[in-house]
Amino acid sequence: MSNNFGIYIHIPFCVKKCSYCDFISFSNRDNLIEKYIEALKNEIERFDFSKYIVTTIYIGGGTPSYLNAKYIIEILTLLRNKLVNNKITWKDLEITIEMNPGTVSKEKLKNYKMLGINRLSIGLQSTSNRLLKEIGRIHTYKDFLDTYNIAKEVGFDNINVDLMIALPNQSIKDIKESLEKIIFLNPNHISVYSLIVEEETLISKWLTEGKVTLPSDEEERRMYWYVKNFLELSRI
Repeated sequence: MSNNFGIYIHIPFCVKKCSYCDFISFSNRDNLIEKYIEALKNEIERFDFSKYIVTTIYIGGGTPSYLNAKYIIEILTLLRNKLVNNKITWKDLEITIEMNPGTVSKEKLKNYKMLGINRLSIGLQSTSNRLLKEIGRIHTYKDFLDTYNIAKEVGFDNINVDLMIALPNQSIKDIKESLEKIIFLNPNHISVYSLIVEEETLISKWLTEGKVTLPSDEEERRMYWYVKNFLELSRI
C-alpha cells in the first residue's frame, strides 16, 4: 500500500460568500482568523508525518489569499520544519494556493514565492463582468488580468485558471469568449466546472423564488462538449 500523502489546508474565510457556494466558508468573521490559525498550527504540530511521504500541499478555502500573508507564512514555515525528513524535499513538493482576483498584491505574491508555493489556482469563473456580478463574485475580469500579470511578473510559471459553465443566463457565446481570452494568456492548466446547485445557497433560493433560470440539462451538455472539444483542439 502506498504511503504517499497529500496535505489539504482549509482556510474558511472570504470577502463575500458567492451565491453558489456551499463550502464551509465565512465572510465578516475576521475576529476568528487568529484563533483558527492557532488551532490549525496546533493540529499540524501534533500530527505525525513520519509515517508518510508527503507529495503535495494544497491550501484551499474559502479564499486563502484573503488572509494577511503572515498567516500563510506561519503555516508553511511550521509545515516545512515538520517535513524536514520527508523523502521529497520542500523545493520538490507541489505547493498550491487558491486565490481570488483582487485579494492579492505583488508583496503577497512575493511572500508566497519565498515560502515555496509554486502553483497558483485563480478563481476567475468567467470573463463576463455581467455573469461575475450575477453569481456574487467580488472581482471583474480586469482584476483577474491584473492578478495574473502580477503573478507572472513575480515569477510564477504554474498557474491554473478556474472557469464555470451552466451559470444563470450564460450562453455558449459567453463560454467561447472566456475560453478564447484565457487561451490567449497561455496558462498551464484550465479547470472547468459545471454549476451544481446545492441546498441553502443563494442560487437555490433564487431558483425557488423564480428569480433566476438555469440552462436545461441538454444545454449544459452542449456547453460541456463545446468546452471539451475546444480545449482538446487547443491542446490545453
